[in-house]
Amino acid sequence: MFFMFVVGTAGAGKSLLSAALEDWLVSSEISVAIVNLDPGVESPPYTSDVDIREYVDYGDIMQQFGLGPNGALVASLDMAVSSANDLREEIVDLGRDYVIVDCPGQMELFAYRNSGPLMVSSLADNDPALSLYLLDSNIARQPDGYLASMLLGMSLNIRFGLPQLNLLSKADILSDVEIADIVEWSTDPYRLEEALNASSSGLAREFSASVLRMLDDMGGGPSAIPVSGKQVTGFETLYGEFQRMLLGGDNLYE
Repeated sequence: MFFMFVVGTAGAGKSLLSAALEDWLVSSEISVAIVNLDPGVESPPYTSDVDIREYVDYGDIMQQFGLGPNGALVASLDMAVSSANDLREEIVDLGRDYVIVDCPGQMELFAYRNSGPLMVSSLADNDPALSLYLLDSNIARQPDGYLASMLLGMSLNIRFGLPQLNLLSKADILSDVEIADIVEWSTDPYRLEEALNASSSGLAREFSASVLRMLDDMGGGPSAIPVSGKQVTGFETLYGEFQRMLLGGDNLYE
């Protein structure tokens, strides 16, 4: 059983990508389960096989404790950790080959509290797992936005401690030239530096250069894979990459 945790900022397209990836895997005759980890979502674009909303009631928590939306999400996730083993048992009982876990939209509330990494490690347990980090095309189309997104992705990698694939989500809203530029930035730090120098100046340029050097020293992460949940594109490349990471060349789980 292989786990894929879909993470990214609010509006990055996590739920749509999760739904499209599930459909693509099923159409390829691969057994898959989909897990909703967002207690505040109302109508996800898929039918979840395992749902955190069966363990915590976001609306009741908000009303009972007089919390706002973010506070209720934090409280819901903290409470749900006590049910992580039950969620894991539900997933295991399904007996599927792949498990797609759609993580909460407010990524910062999920990733940077202890409950988020604890939930991830509890669900995956000792099974192979990776995170699919979505770079929002609306942000990543600009050099400074791309750099900021990559910095955030690096911090997620540290928090979850999982192998990570970087996905350029909603690629359908970009031109071919924009996609090519972003993919090039992800594989060639010098081209990204040129783009940053051309679009910024002064302290902003110096700060960007420092962040870029740090990311480069840390390996920079994998190249960005353009995907579109709306048009169902890029999934062949994505599938090949997580097959390589989970089963092949990186030998991550030997």
